[in-house]
Amino acid sequence: MKITLQHIMLPIASLLLAAFSYGQNPAFGEIDSLLKIRETTKAFARLEKVDSINLNPAQKAEYYYLLGTAESLDNQSHKSFDHWLKARKIFRELDSLGRVAQINLQIVETINATNYLELDISPFMDEYLDYAEEQGSPRLLSIAYMQLAKVFIETDSIQSRNFFQKALAENEKTSDSLLTAKIHHNLGVVYAEKLAKYDSALYHYKWAFEEYDRRGLTDFMSYIYNNRASVYKKQGDYKASIENYLKADSLSAREYSKENYRLRYGWLAEAYELDKDLENALKYLKLQNVYRDSLMNEEQHTAMLDIQTKYEVEKKENENLRLKQHQTLLWIALAGLFLLLLLAYLAYRNIRNKKKITDKEHEIQKEKLESTLKEQELAGIDAMIEGQEKERQRMANDLHDHLGSLLATIKLHFQNLKVRKDRLKAEEDTLLQQTDDLIDEAYQQVRKIAHAKNAGVKAQEGLLPAVKNFASKVSASNKLVIEVEDHGMDKRLENSLEITIFRIIQELITNVIKHSGAQEAVIHLTHHGEMINIMVEDDGRGFNVSEVDYKEGMGIYSIQKRVEYLEGTVDVESVPEKGTTVIINIPVS
Repeated sequence: MKITLQHIMLPIASLLLAAFSYGQNPAFGEIDSLLKIRETTKAFARLEKVDSINLNPAQKAEYYYLLGTAESLDNQSHKSFDHWLKARKIFRELDSLGRVAQINLQIVETINATNYLELDISPFMDEYLDYAEEQGSPRLLSIAYMQLAKVFIETDSIQSRNFFQKALAENEKTSDSLLTAKIHHNLGVVYAEKLAKYDSALYHYKWAFEEYDRRGLTDFMSYIYNNRASVYKKQGDYKASIENYLKADSLSAREYSKENYRLRYGWLAEAYELDKDLENALKYLKLQNVYRDSLMNEEQHTAMLDIQTKYEVEKKENENLRLKQHQTLLWIALAGLFLLLLLAYLAYRNIRNKKKITDKEHEIQKEKLESTLKEQELAGIDAMIEGQEKERQRMANDLHDHLGSLLATIKLHFQNLKVRKDRLKAEEDTLLQQTDDLIDEAYQQVRKIAHAKNAGVKAQEGLLPAVKNFASKVSASNKLVIEVEDHGMDKRLENSLEITIFRIIQELITNVIKHSGAQEAVIHLTHHGEMINIMVEDDGRGFNVSEVDYKEGMGIYSIQKRVEYLEGTVDVESVPEKGTTVIINIPVS
């Protein structure tokens, strides 16, 4: 005696994640509801009223699907197989991969349930498993593993048990207690019918039955009674076995009902025979024969094989056609992509070139503006320096020519008065002498100022003598001692450059006197190759270079601008209480 998988079949529609809508045709929703409660007669009546010719593709796919499901429940598996394949094809064309997966699973279930093991279920099972893995859904994976377990239940019971356990582990990630119960139910069958572990089987049956009973699922409860009866019969408890078979018969499932009755009555006949109740054994054996003739015959089996052969041929043709279409589309897409990339590249090149031209124009305009501003600024500095030079010259000339001449004349007249001093009174001698001394002192001061104001580079002397002369005069005050050190200054420079350098040094020393409080300073002049190096060091109080804004005064700022005009550089190094060093490099041609 053999327990087959139709006794533990799972209704496929209840296992899928997606909730399908029949909004396009309300009749389909009604038919689906009838099929869920196994009202196949009413479902067929509703299906006959559907105008299948005028349905759109989505509605036609639903129609074939529902028709196949009704035929499956009515033990017309060969017809259901054909209609499911038609629905599957249309759903695939509509890219409804979830519905394709649903039908694949129903086909696998049907093949397993009807024991047509020579039919190849691998295309349907593989496609469903691929879909479940792509979706990453624990529930879909659980269903896939459960179907794989059913495939192996006849050939490799250990492998079958392992797949059921994997299905159970995946489903624990969900909250679907009904699916968990069904997996326990299947595991019970493996332990009872294949591994002969009856206690384990009864444990799993108990787990599943409690969930079925809680939900009022009488179909599945009847399956559990059948399975328990088989366990008790194997254990030799024939009365318990008969009791469970009769309970199953009182709740007989409508799914595959004819096959269920045939098998159950055969099992009851066997149980009564083992229990020595030959009268009841004969009774149920006759009932089994009543249902035997109404079941699917060999012609149905052959029809299903023919349908699958047609399906495989059609599938191959469709795959070849799709491959050619995909290749054509691929070449078109590649050509389009190449053209698009080429156009994008040319557009990018054009934009980049325009940007380069625009940037270059902006750069040229900016350079012109900076050059104009620099020239204006330098022109202002030149005008200021030229004005300073003229003012110095004018003041020197005025002091020397006018005030100096006047003092000299006064001194001359005063000397004349001294010659005639015999005529003056003796007491006035002292007053005269003091007056003479004051006039002489005033004259020397005027002369000194005139020379200082007119100090500079004289054409016949050159830069180095002028700097040394300037340092000597500043040092004469004994407030700041200046040393001059030179290297390679034997040759003369262009006169205007020498004047500029002298004024720069003069300005630097003025800054030292005004701000540093230094006692000593050193002026280094070095002519090396095509570069003049000027370095002025002092031992003054120093300052923080980062905190000084050179624009606040015209000293360093005007020096910087003048040196920039000469394409030179200015570096200022200073440390508080450690002195200051200014380094200037100016190229010479």
